Formats: sequence, C-alpha cells, structure tokens
Amino acid sequence: MSSKILAVDMDGTLFDDDKNISKENLEAITKLLDAGHVFAFDTGRPNNALKKILSIYDEFKRDNVYMLGYQGVVGTSMLSDDVLFGDYIDIDNALELVQAILNKGFTCIVFDNGCIYTFNDNHFVESYKQVSREKLIYITDIDELKDKHITKIMAVDYDHPENLQAFKDDTADIFDDRFESFFSHYAFLEFVKRGTGKGDGIKKLAEYLNIPLTNVVACGDERNDISMVDIAGVGVAMSNGREELKEVADYVTEKDNNNSGIAEVIYKFFL
Repeated sequence: MSSKILAVDMDGTLFDDDKNISKENLEAITKLLDAGHVFAFDTGRPNNALKKILSIYDEFKRDNVYMLGYQGVVGTSMLSDDVLFGDYIDIDNALELVQAILNKGFTCIVFDNGCIYTFNDNHFVESYKQVSREKLIYITDIDELKDKHITKIMAVDYDHPENLQAFKDDTADIFDDRFESFFSHYAFLEFVKRGTGKGDGIKKLAEYLNIPLTNVVACGDERNDISMVDIAGVGVAMSNGREELKEVADYVTEKDNNNSGIAEVIYKFFL
C-alpha cells in the first residue's frame, strides 16, 4: 500500500470550538499512522507554539507526523526542530507592509521563526493571545525587525473587520505582486510571501517525502485553507466551513469540527 498524506487545519477543523481534539479523531489518527500514512498539521500557528499545544497528546509523537506552520511556510517534523523547508519574506518588503498597516491604525503582529512581535498593547492583542495561546514581544521601532526571519504578517481589527477588507483591496496594486493575503479569521488579515502558503507547504512536504499530490487529502474550514484544499488530490471542506472553500472542495464532511469530522475523513479516504 502506498503512503498518503492527511494535511489538516487546526482551528475549526481538527480542534473543536473549545480547542480540544476529540477521542474519536485521536483514535482515527492513530489508526492512520499505524497504517503507515503521514499526518501533517497545516496551520497558521508557529511550529514551536503548536508543538507545545500538542505535547499533551502522545498520539502525535511519531516520526510520520509533521508541522507546516506559519500558514505552511515552515516545515518541521514532530520529533525534531530541524527546519525541512522555510521561505521567508524579504525584509524590505516586510518593513514596507508593516509600516502601511500601522499607518492605517490596525494592530500589527509580526511572526519571526520562533518569536512573535507587536507594536500595540490593546484589547485586540489580548483577544489574539487568548485565541492563539501564544506569547508576544512588544517592540516600538520597525527597525527592530531588520535581522528577523519573518514568516508572516497580520493586521488585526475586531471592531471594524470591514476596514481590513478595504485595506486589502486598496493596497492590492502595491502588495499583491509580493504577498499572498487572506483572512484566517474574520478579524485577521494575514500576509505571507507571494508563492507560499498552505498549499505550497503541502507541495513541499509531498516532494520531501516523495509522495505524489494525488495521494494527499487536505482538510480545512477557512478562506486561508483554499490553496491547500485546491492543490490536494482530495480537497475537503468541513461542514462548518466557509462557502468559498466548499466551492473548491472535492468533498464536504457531514460532521463538523465539534463532531469528529476528521475521523469521518480518515475512515472514508484512508481506512
């Protein structure tokens, strides 16, 4: 039997609304891994933060489990911190975008490979910290980012998310040739290097493991999952997912993230 890859998003996909993984999902994932298949987290979360979150689950401490963090930009294995691949934003491009975000008054969060930085100390940052369970470092000068390996940049506005869409539209002619931009949450507008993203992360992992993309199943729920659902041999949208994602998916689950939808996918396409 040839190996396949199951790549999954976290929030709204594998995680239930309380940020837990169900017993049914864990049992199905264990069977998948025992059968020799590969499991990959394809997520906006940083690799190191994800590893800490998953440390309570012994099921993932396997050599056929991988993390594609920062929206698929950095690939590592669960058992090692060695970077299998990483594609970072040009620092001049990063600083220009950060300044534009700050000029519009948005909260700006910048991700280095290993650290997270923000210029803001407000309720938006506190809300993000609660959602992400990650620590942020406060800085005051964008030049402090010059020596960083920046993986992604986020503009945040919980109160008026429509302003984020306007910013994305208004700056398209300035930034679209250098950045991929998408919403990972109604209040999170994220930017990664043009040509990267969750779909590219899957492609690079498949090449690393010498597994064809036709043997990849990818599952997600949000607009930032479109690239990975689109590139996979079988693209899956959760029943609780965005309509834009369902339109490009090959399969839409019957069960949602609160009812072990990933187990449904595993039993349908792997076991």
